[in-house]
Amino acid sequence: MIEWREGLAIDHGGLDRDHRDQHELIRRFIETPATDDGLPLAVRLLRLLHRVSERHFIREERVQAAVDYPGRAEHRMQHRRLLEMLDDITGQMDQTSSLFDFAYRKAHANGLLEFWFFDHFARADVGLRRYMARLSLSQPPAGHIVNAAETMHQPQGRASGRSS
Repeated sequence: MIEWREGLAIDHGGLDRDHRDQHELIRRFIETPATDDGLPLAVRLLRLLHRVSERHFIREERVQAAVDYPGRAEHRMQHRRLLEMLDDITGQMDQTSSLFDFAYRKAHANGLLEFWFFDHFARADVGLRRYMARLSLSQPPAGHIVNAAETMHQPQGRASGRSS
């Protein structure tokens, strides 16, 4: 799995904390043994990844609205598709009867999750980073915008701290 590095930073704030949390959960899922003993942990990690991702997508969409990001409609659709894909992966892992054993399903899920995270990040989130960098040339630093959007629009009923 590709390691998280500072060069992947978007805002040096909440979005990056979320990305690191997502990355860590995917890394832990991939490292979970592909044995029947690893199945309960794998499913728990996927469910936690869903919660963390849902919280992150809300935060990111609010930041995009705050900076009037022109690609936000497409980005939001990608978020919905990613959550659906994560639900599908979780359902496949949580099956009690399947033609395929857990090791096969997990190997497939490992690749999908890594692709899921880095493809979306490289294609969509990097565009947001570039937009925010251009915006910061004529306005306060993008981190101020992100922090203000996070403070004003905390997801209701959700913890604002790290989830893992």
